[in-house]
Amino acid sequence: MDACKKFDELDTKILSLMDKIEVKYKNDRHFLEAFNMEQVYWIQYRDRRLRAIYPKKWDQHYRKNYGKEVFNPCKCKELLRLSESRVEDLQMYLMNGPADQQNCPSMLNK
Repeated sequence: MDACKKFDELDTKILSLMDKIEVKYKNDRHFLEAFNMEQVYWIQYRDRRLRAIYPKKWDQHYRKNYGKEVFNPCKCKELLRLSESRVEDLQMYLMNGPADQQNCPSMLNK
């Protein structure tokens, strides 16, 4: 399966995890506001990173010099890598945090 298709599947998993987190913390409005902002900032980080790595002209330059299009598969590979990391972060809200931080007073181990 190509990276773009894998990214689409992982993006669906991220949305599902977010739904589960929202259900778990449904009575904590303050947390949910902060969590939703975390997601907004994560998406902004992801998109800015992609723009930094693959500027608009990069695709045109590559096709002109090498005669083939690789921008989308490369971009999808980076999206996939970033999203895999995000899934791990989101799962921490459902698993009571990392093992070495379960005694720390945080929302991860609520």
